[in-house]
Amino acid sequence: MKYRFKKSFYILIALLVLIGGGYTYFKFADKIEPVITMQPEITYTNGRQPLTVQAQDLGRGLKEVTVRIIQNGEVHGENIHDFDSALQSFEKKIDLADLSQGQFQVEVIARDRSIVNWGKGNVTKFKRSMVYDTRPPSISVLTNVHNLNQGGSGLIMYSLSKDVVKTGVVLGDYFFPAFQQPDGTYHCMFAFPHDADPANDVPRIMAIDIAGNEQISGFNYHVNARSFRDDRLNIGDNFLRSQMPQFETDFPQEHDPFGIFLRVNREMREDNRRKIEEIATRTSPILDFDGVFMRKPNSAQMAGFADRRTYFYQDREIDRQVHLGVDLASVAQAPIPAANKGQVVFAGPIGIYGQTVVIDHGLGLQTLYAHLSSIDVHEGQTVNRGDSIGRTGTTGLAVGDHLHFEVLISGISVNPIEWWDGSWINNNITSKLN
Repeated sequence: MKYRFKKSFYILIALLVLIGGGYTYFKFADKIEPVITMQPEITYTNGRQPLTVQAQDLGRGLKEVTVRIIQNGEVHGENIHDFDSALQSFEKKIDLADLSQGQFQVEVIARDRSIVNWGKGNVTKFKRSMVYDTRPPSISVLTNVHNLNQGGSGLIMYSLSKDVVKTGVVLGDYFFPAFQQPDGTYHCMFAFPHDADPANDVPRIMAIDIAGNEQISGFNYHVNARSFRDDRLNIGDNFLRSQMPQFETDFPQEHDPFGIFLRVNREMREDNRRKIEEIATRTSPILDFDGVFMRKPNSAQMAGFADRRTYFYQDREIDRQVHLGVDLASVAQAPIPAANKGQVVFAGPIGIYGQTVVIDHGLGLQTLYAHLSSIDVHEGQTVNRGDSIGRTGTTGLAVGDHLHFEVLISGISVNPIEWWDGSWINNNITSKLN
């Protein structure tokens, strides 16, 4: 009897120990594994942008974090961080200075203070394979002659030694993207803008590879300085009363036609140019056009490219702007031919330009047709040289029925006269392509 009592007692104690141990385990055991991240999330690096490892444990906290850099089977750097007290988060910047060019691995092991796994805790392992590359791409220019006019266009062709994420021609604050061709070379249509300085502004080729290495290369060029006409525009009350009502909803806080005009001529004009630059990104990587660009037939030029306009109201100067493009007028609601073959990438209203059509010819080369009274094409439509795209009108900020015509390179307006000249096109564009 006494033996049975002792046996039952020991069983009861064992059960209590098991229950207590189980309670303790389930109450205090932390089964949530640490979380490891590494920023930035890239696979190529030149070491200039630091890699940052982060470990986090929201349970019992971190106990140990090990960071290793391995290349060609050798450990180039090992850091073991053992924490005396629980740490919720840990951050470490990785130094890659001792690496050679090529592949390497980052390994991170984080262990928390949980009692799971027989007291060893939860363990998270992180591994990322990367490429260490500090060599910038080399640039080989394939075209020899680059004769430019201030406000005009140019085409350059070149090859690169490696894949890149961004390349093109930079000139001051302007950037003109290049496009890789089926044969692997790069073609770039660029401009020497009307407001660039021929004496001081220098166009250069820029290329940035996947690892962030940048190369800048010059090329042979010659630029002819040009002067642009100064023009005086008198703004009358009749014009303000007839044209400003269409903009009242854009500036509801303005109740005076004169105040609306100033905001349209400044703020809206600037917003519209940003819209045109956005449309410029909808371009084909292949330059494709058919000969000389067509000028609107039987039309007189009313305003020129890059005219420096000074606006007067009641004999006092109120604003200054630059007229981009040319204004061509003939008869009211005259048909407008597409200057060349291409794809319609925009058809609709754009602020001061009114009803507008933009046709893409590839490599960022586009033509813009503004102030239309009607549009006969739609976005995505392919047109041929001479196809009717709409009719002239007075929509937008227009004085009288006319066509506002622009030639654009990556959203930057250039002188259309060059593109109406077959000799210029042959010498500067098609001879290089051929």
